Amino acid sequence: MKSFPYFQLLTLLMMAGSLVFFWECVSYLSRRDYVAAGMLTLIGLFTMWAGGELARLALAERSA
Repeated sequence: MKSFPYFQLLTLLMMAGSLVFFWECVSYLSRRDYVAAGMLTLIGLFTMWAGGELARLALAERSA
């Protein structure tokens, strides 16, 4: 029985979520709020990093 690809779905959600943070970062930069834009950039980077780790976990689960 084939299981539902939870880790692939979570990876896609994390990567899409990081793009939302980067979009908000650009909007804060247009308002010249550099501190908030910097924090959003860090949150976006860490969210993307977590999504990459989930992608590695999904590949390991698929190969096992």
